[in-house]
Amino acid sequence: MADTRGLTARLCDWVCSMGYSDLPAEVRKEAVTIIYDTIGGMIASSTLPSCQPVVEVVKAMGGNKDCSVVGHPIKTSVTYAALANGTIGHGDEVDSTGQQRSGHFSAVTVPAAITMGQYVKASGKELVRALALGFEVAARIRRVQSEFDPRARHSGNSAYPLGAAVVAGILLGSDATRMEHAMALAAHQASGLGTQFHDPTHESKSLGFGIAAQAGILAALLAQRGFHGGREILTVENGFFDIFIGCADYASLGDRLLDGLGDTYLVRQVAYKRFPVGRPDQAPLYAFLQLLKSHNLTANDIEQLEVGMSRHDFSIADSLKHPSVYLPTILSLAAVFGEVCFQHIHQAQYYKDPQVQAFRERIKLLPDRNADIQRKRFEAEIRVYTRNGAVLNQQLCAPLMTEEEIQYKFRSLVGLRVKQEKALDLESKLKGIEGVSNVAPLISELELSA
Repeated sequence: MADTRGLTARLCDWVCSMGYSDLPAEVRKEAVTIIYDTIGGMIASSTLPSCQPVVEVVKAMGGNKDCSVVGHPIKTSVTYAALANGTIGHGDEVDSTGQQRSGHFSAVTVPAAITMGQYVKASGKELVRALALGFEVAARIRRVQSEFDPRARHSGNSAYPLGAAVVAGILLGSDATRMEHAMALAAHQASGLGTQFHDPTHESKSLGFGIAAQAGILAALLAQRGFHGGREILTVENGFFDIFIGCADYASLGDRLLDGLGDTYLVRQVAYKRFPVGRPDQAPLYAFLQLLKSHNLTANDIEQLEVGMSRHDFSIADSLKHPSVYLPTILSLAAVFGEVCFQHIHQAQYYKDPQVQAFRERIKLLPDRNADIQRKRFEAEIRVYTRNGAVLNQQLCAPLMTEEEIQYKFRSLVGLRVKQEKALDLESKLKGIEGVSNVAPLISELELSA
C-alpha cells in the first residue's frame, strides 16, 4: 500500500526510527570526519573579525554557563553558544561543502551537535547519529531548493535551521511528532538572502550560519516542551517550499526529497576543502598551482591568466571581494607566494602586498556565455600566457581530499592556536568520539585562551 502520509511526516518518521546502529558504518565514519574537520576550521576561525563581535555580544549577554564557545574561554546558554558556534562554523571558507547541489551543512550541523550534545551530556554515538541525520535532512532540502530555484535568490542558509532542528531534536530524544513541530518552528525562523555574496567583510555570511544553528536549537527545545509549529511545513501552502521556491504542490516536487532515503546518503558526498577559499575557487586554484609547479613558473613569468567558469560560479567568485572568495586575489596570492594558506587569506600583509595587487590586473575571469552550460562542480579550465610567448592550458576536475590531507589540514589549522602536543591530543579524541560516554568534557576542551 502506498504511503499516504505527507512528505514532512515521512521524513520525520524516518529520522526518528534510525538508531546509531542502523546507520551504515561508512556513514558513521564520514560523520566523525565531518566533526573533526569542521572543529579544526572552527578553532582557527574563532577569533576572525567575522566572528569576534558575535562572541563579544554573546559574552556580554551572559546566560547560564552550560555550553562552550569554541576557541574562547567562554561558557554561556545553549542558544547563545549555538549562535556563536554557528557563526564560527563558517567564519572562514575552510568548512566542507557538497560534491553535488548542496552546501555548507557541516558549518551548521556540527556547531548544533556539539552545543546541544554538551548541553544534554550526550554520548559520542548519540552525537554522531544526530549529526549524520541532521546533515542528511539539510542536504536533501537544499538539493531540492537548488534544483527548483537555480537562480539561488535565497541563501542556502534557509535550509540549515531545519537540519539543526533535527540534530537538536535527536539529542533531546524527540519523537516524530515533536520532530515535525521542531522542523516547522525552525522553518518559521529560516532566513538568508543571496546578497551575502556582495558583503566584502564575510560577516553577514558567517552570521547566517550562527542564526541557523541558534534557530534550530531553539525550535527543538520549544517542540520538546509541547510547543506547536504546524504540520507538513515543507509542502503546505505558504510553507517552506512554497515560500522559498514557489512550490507547495507535493506532486510537482515528486519524490526528490525522499529519493534513495536510507540507501543513498548525501552525507557521503562531502567535499572537504583543500584550501581556505570558497567552493568555486577550489578547482581553479588547484589547477593553477599544478601548472605553476609543473612549469616552474613565478608571477614574473606570467603575462596574463584566463579562467573559464560557469555563470553561477563567476557570480560568486567575482562578486564577494573578501580574500577568501574573490578569485583574482586568491590566484594572485598563489602566483606571488606559490601557495595559499590561512595566513595568506587573513593577514593584510599578504593580500595587500603590492605584487599581489599588481598581479590581479593580469587575471580575466570568463563566464560561460551560454547559461545552459553545466560544468562539473569541481571542474577547472585555465590558460596562462607567459612573457616568453608560451600558452599553457590546464583543464581538470580537482580530486577529493585524502584522509592524510584532511589530517594535515586539521593539524595546520589547530596549530595556529595551540601547541602541536595539544593539537595531536584533540585530533585523537575527536577521531575517537564514538567511544566517549559523555561529550561535555571533550567539548569543554575546545575553549581556548586568546
